[in-house]
Formats: sequence, structure tokens, C-alpha cells
Amino acid sequence: MSVAIAEFIEVVKGLFADEELVEASTSFRELEEWSSMQALILIAAVDEHFGVTLPEKEFRKAITVEDLFRLTNSLIKNA
Repeated sequence: MSVAIAEFIEVVKGLFADEELVEASTSFRELEEWSSMQALILIAAVDEHFGVTLPEKEFRKAITVEDLFRLTNSLIKNA
């Protein structure tokens, strides 16, 4: 099973008040709402919606929403 990027973006959009700013190329850490709490919420949302836990080391390397999408898909494929 793999996830479509549109589905992934919709999940991420739901976590931010400024949904229109969230797209594949968005540097999510640069969003005004970004905080360590938002990071935990994002990790929990990926776990809840897609059934995988983003490893901290790889999560820290991700810059864009698309990076997170690719990481999530690779974890799903290897599960």
C-alpha cells in the first residue's frame, strides 16, 4: 500500500490554521504555527492516518511536506 501525495497533504493541512500555505513544496518548519508541539502533533497524525511512526533522525532531515510524504511512503512499503 502506498499513499497519494494529495491525501498526505490533506492530512498535514488539517494540522495548520493557514491550510492554504501547505503544499508539497512547503517548508513546514517555516510555517508561523510551527513548534515542538506541532512536530509531535504531525508525527501522531502520520501514525494515526497511515500507521507508521516517523523516526526522529529522518524526521529532522525532512524539510518539505514532500520530504515527509516520501519518508512516510518508504516506511509503509517496508512495513
